[in-house]
Amino acid sequence: MAGEKDEFKLHQQMSSYFLTSLSNAVAATDLMAAQLEKKPKEVSVPELSKYLGILRRSQFQMLRLAENLRELTGLAEGSLKLHRETVDLDKLCFELADSVQALLPDACISYKGPGSPCVTLCDSERIEHLLLNLISNSLLHCEGEGGAVRIQLGRTEDTLQVVVSDNGSGIPREKMDTLFSDYLRGPRLSEAGRGAGIGLGVAEQIARAHGGSLIVTSEEGHGTKVVFSLPRVNPGELRSYREPGGSRMRGLMIGLSDVLEADKFRKPYL
Repeated sequence: MAGEKDEFKLHQQMSSYFLTSLSNAVAATDLMAAQLEKKPKEVSVPELSKYLGILRRSQFQMLRLAENLRELTGLAEGSLKLHRETVDLDKLCFELADSVQALLPDACISYKGPGSPCVTLCDSERIEHLLLNLISNSLLHCEGEGGAVRIQLGRTEDTLQVVVSDNGSGIPREKMDTLFSDYLRGPRLSEAGRGAGIGLGVAEQIARAHGGSLIVTSEEGHGTKVVFSLPRVNPGELRSYREPGGSRMRGLMIGLSDVLEADKFRKPYL
């Protein structure tokens, strides 16, 4: 009975998020159509551009939900294969934090790492997906002046450990025990209609699939800290990490679609 109740809550959460994004997309399309029905001289290009941004952001939010659901179910069932290769996690974290900061110049995002190769055998796109889910969650919970997201990378002889922490609203104590099973968020975010609430569960599944772990500690009103670990390997032929353009930029925009403003989605390179 408890499992059925959790599944019902998850379906309800997904439906609400999807319908909100779809409704925004339909509304933006209607407003664009209204502009295009005007005489050519009366059409407002800035208005069309604004509505295009809203439309594309809604589309990217639905893509994020679909990708998270695919990862969540596929990794849990073992039907998704990992494309492992040697990756410098220090370089990956540094460049990802730098790219997110460039997209969100008003946010406070910092990265601290060893500054030398920290090699692991992983599916780099899924580790990036994991990190984007954690960063997006942190940004959603520390909106407003003074909010900060910190990313740190440490290492031992056989383990690499990434810490993503924030000084946001934190997670209520009563939700900590079921954090990865019910995918529910705090009331403030639910009321705001932002985020589908499954990003943390997806992140844990990705960490486990790599032979690692993911641990969350949080205090309501004082922020959240997420620590995930990956096995460390000896440096081999390191993968050349992708520059933030093309398909990687699209992945960044999908991963951050719940925290980016609509005007970020107007550019044609997406």
